[in-house]
Amino acid sequence: MAMQKKDVDPSLKREVYVRDHLAEYRTGLALRRTFLSYLRTALAFFGGGLAMIKFSGHPLVTWIGWSLLPAGIVILVQGIIVYIRVNRAVQAEKEKTDEAERANM
Repeated sequence: MAMQKKDVDPSLKREVYVRDHLAEYRTGLALRRTFLSYLRTALAFFGGGLAMIKFSGHPLVTWIGWSLLPAGIVILVQGIIVYIRVNRAVQAEKEKTDEAERANM
């Protein structure tokens, strides 16, 4: 017994198509939001370190301030790396789904 291909309502195809693209858009927005949180954290570390160095007279607080400066830079670099890796993965997955959609049309 051969399986017959079921006809799918065109409105359902369109609904799935729109939903998939909206999901891709939300993923991109979440990726940008995550990068901005990395950036915000890095700036907070860097700014806090500078404030501790500038306005503190205690050597321990000054040392903590100096240690926060490279920590902020490391957080920024980590955020950039995560953004690039995840963006590449999302783009590769988007290309796969676009090819599949073109093949099904």
